[in-house]
Amino acid sequence: MSYLPQSSFTCLLALFLILLLGCEGQSTPPATTETATDTTPQSTAQTEPEPSAEKTLAETTSPKQPTVKSEEKQTPVAAGHTPAKSEKTPPKSSDTPPPKPIFEGWPTPKLAIVLTGERHGYLEPCGCTQNQTGGVSLLANLFQQIEDRKWPVTAFDLGGLVKRNRRQSQIKYETILAAMKDMKYGGVALGPEELRFGADIFLQLHNPDPPQPDTTPTFLAANLLVLETPELGKTKFKVVETNGVKIAVTSILGKSRKGQFPDITWQEPAKVLPEVIKEMQATKPDLMLLLSQSSKDESKELAKQFPEFDILLTAGGVEDPMGDPEYIGKTMMVDVGHKGKSAGVVGYYPDADAQGDPKKRFRFTVISLDRQRFKETPKMAEHMQFYQDRLKQEDLAAKELPIDHPRGATFVGAEKCGECHTKAYEKWLTTAHAHAYESLINGRKDQIERGDKIISRIYDPECLSCHVTGWHPQEVIRYKSGFVNKQQSPHLLGQQCENCHGPGSGHIELIDMDKVEEAKKVMRVTLAEAKKTTCYQCHDLDNSPKFEFDSYWEKIKHPWRD
Repeated sequence: MSYLPQSSFTCLLALFLILLLGCEGQSTPPATTETATDTTPQSTAQTEPEPSAEKTLAETTSPKQPTVKSEEKQTPVAAGHTPAKSEKTPPKSSDTPPPKPIFEGWPTPKLAIVLTGERHGYLEPCGCTQNQTGGVSLLANLFQQIEDRKWPVTAFDLGGLVKRNRRQSQIKYETILAAMKDMKYGGVALGPEELRFGADIFLQLHNPDPPQPDTTPTFLAANLLVLETPELGKTKFKVVETNGVKIAVTSILGKSRKGQFPDITWQEPAKVLPEVIKEMQATKPDLMLLLSQSSKDESKELAKQFPEFDILLTAGGVEDPMGDPEYIGKTMMVDVGHKGKSAGVVGYYPDADAQGDPKKRFRFTVISLDRQRFKETPKMAEHMQFYQDRLKQEDLAAKELPIDHPRGATFVGAEKCGECHTKAYEKWLTTAHAHAYESLINGRKDQIERGDKIISRIYDPECLSCHVTGWHPQEVIRYKSGFVNKQQSPHLLGQQCENCHGPGSGHIELIDMDKVEEAKKVMRVTLAEAKKTTCYQCHDLDNSPKFEFDSYWEKIKHPWRD
């Protein structure tokens, strides 16, 4: 890339208004309280005053804020997670009580059934801030803690494991399935997100006759046909037996989730389920489980129509559920939240069945996967490392098709900006924004202190989009002149001024043509725009839940008009 003469940079006004301090550093850990529903009766910074919205950021020393980023963006593994709303977060205090122990007051069940779903691409929290909840590593530790209690355990997932239909999403899908296999999931439903991949991936990944059927996450779908063939690429139902408890499980995709999926045919659930239920009952199961990829209203109607199901796991719930089951007849309907932040656990107590109250057969809780009660699992770190290695090998940051920037300009890099805006550039060098790329390699201080395995994410588009310059953070798409890798675009490392103000080449050209006022206008960002949108492109609720504009701006403000 060739650049205009240095004389053309005399008025790179405000090009240095950088997004607020990179990734959030230290945050106070939320104290969480597990929300458990026991269905057995006997168990008991100073902020500055806001200047006029007509002033630019350079004049008010306040940067702009971006739009909230979408699921998959936040960490391809991604992702970042705030504490579940079902858990109370008390005020900051040095004597904040620790979260409640899991399964407090539970007698030993005949079987513990872990239920998850609607992960939406969050393989692991993004790592940008402390105390993010969720991820497969903490989930695996929940399994370990259940097994340490000598409780028999099995697990099922509702599907919805990814969000986008891209190559990275497919790699992530395969990684999550591998992690589920290690956690001994009995089956996983097919959600609308993964169905967008089309039939090919299910034909590649589905094993209709695994040597260990109780440890392989079989694809389940009663009302979907792959290439018009009933048992191709998935199975109608599955029987899983653990500790003498036989569970027959099936899955449906509701009409509200119906879409145009390549080579996949949708059928009305109510027309398909009667025959499937007969086949399930023929196996004489102890429990019947329905994984319902539907709205809650649709799931409720299915529970009324088909009372044969003992447990119904539904989609369509809130991100952070309270953990209260709803009984429709003898069917217990539950939801377990989104983004892998929580897991539901059913305790099965068959002896209580003789009392004539179906509610006494189960206990149910939604457990927030926080770092106070759960720790990293080495085996899951291996999956994460393998995932990142695959992203590196396929070089997705370079190979995914880039887009034109709407302004039609190209990114020039912070060093060019600094040739005119010297004070702002010197300030930027002292901020975490300048080291955002390195943070993908080095991790956070608390991770190092805990001894966590730090896995580099410098080849992960979902992480790069907020740690380098020249990407659309919310959509995780690279602009044509944006960062590719350290070798090809070292001038765009870190979170630079152009991520707030847009690519600078057009500004430079206008200055060179002596169109100073127009050049200023191109780069100008008002305080109102800043607080409403710009910073939130990266500092969203998933990646930076404690972000607060005014106090963060204090860390990076650069009011100089040099």
